[in-house]
Amino acid sequence: MINIQNIICGYEIEIVRWIKNHYKELGYEKIIKSDEREFPDFIMLRNGKKIRVEVEIYSSYFLKHKHNLREVDEVLCIVDDAKLPIKTIEIKQLKLWYHLKGDDLVDFFKQSPDNLLINHQTSETIHHFQDDWLNLTKEREIKIRKNLNEEAKLRGR
Repeated sequence: MINIQNIICGYEIEIVRWIKNHYKELGYEKIIKSDEREFPDFIMLRNGKKIRVEVEIYSSYFLKHKHNLREVDEVLCIVDDAKLPIKTIEIKQLKLWYHLKGDDLVDFFKQSPDNLLINHQTSETIHHFQDDWLNLTKEREIKIRKNLNEEAKLRGR
């Protein structure tokens, strides 16, 4: 079973909330300031030094949002897809829902409450209704799992 607390539905605010609860796992001592409506998202303490931290789903969004490199010390992201000239840390504990495959994807859908999911790769939004997954017949669930697992094997993941 997957831990859905570490699965991101597609919103940066989810990453910010996760960081607020797990910042020590990322090597920070303390959150000095946190405001996701401002830039940078955090000012944190590491080794007694203030670190200005911006949070992005993909590191390339830092450039897309036209943030000033001189006003931040580090970027925290789920996927480091743009080699930025500042320290960039991929949060390995987090995954985007659309990176899940096979059984993990079905387990996520069954555990996750109703939500609007965003796929940043395809720009799709998906209305997820947990009851649809909880009310599957056993046969239908087995068939879905089998198809998703076969698809994952074909894609080499």
